[in-house]
Amino acid sequence: MSPFQAQRPIFSKVGNISELVNMTEQEREIYNISLDSYRTNLSVMKNERAEGREEGREEKAVEMARVMLQDGESIDKIIRYTKLSREQIENI
Repeated sequence: MSPFQAQRPIFSKVGNISELVNMTEQEREIYNISLDSYRTNLSVMKNERAEGREEGREEKAVEMARVMLQDGESIDKIIRYTKLSREQIENI
């Protein structure tokens, strides 16, 4: 059984195309709803991971800016290296 089929019981029924073709209208409707839900959940998880990575990058940039400020670097140089805005740096 594939991981896709393990997600929902209805997917285990569809092992091949012939089973999909032989589904009743109600079974096919349930299958399509389950498939849409699975795809939506997968999309949401991908977006959450991407947002998490972006937050991590920003946290690293803020920490780098903090160290550079402590070392007396100019704000312009910090902007160039961290890609943070002037306002973000001034608020550190």
